[in-house]
Amino acid sequence: MNKRQSNKARLVIVVALMAALAFIGNLVAWPVLSVQAGPTLPPRNVPAPNNDDDGGGGSSPLLAFIELHAPAAATGSWSVVQWQDSAGNWHDVEGWRGLLEGGYQRWTVEAKDFNTGLFRWQVRQAGPTGPVLDTSEPFDLPASAYELVTVFAGGDSASLGVSN
Repeated sequence: MNKRQSNKARLVIVVALMAALAFIGNLVAWPVLSVQAGPTLPPRNVPAPNNDDDGGGGSSPLLAFIELHAPAAATGSWSVVQWQDSAGNWHDVEGWRGLLEGGYQRWTVEAKDFNTGLFRWQVRQAGPTGPVLDTSEPFDLPASAYELVTVFAGGDSASLGVSN
């Protein structure tokens, strides 16, 4: 063999050894390098809604919903959501009251109000000052975007049921 062929042979052997060592190194180190989530994941923050009021697009605000189903409610019945203060008194939520149309009412909950409480729903006869026909169990507002808390009114004036 001449000197030139000998150098080529050595180069091929060196490259093959380096490739073999790299391959073996990857086999040994691979389990250590792989990333896996632990048994409990850290909490994820819900991004704040985009308050883009200029109508120029952007993402929609994060919303959730509360919903009342009262199929036995008489025509003209009124519904109102109330919040409880620290002294235990109940107060009407100004934006969450109105005519109960077709036994159904839905209100939007903004992200700033997620997971707050206590609230309850009342069904009243003929307007906001009419006699109370039914009152729900207390509930918290939805905890995350697109969640729905549903309150069902019984037809026998039993307490309103809550599910989410």
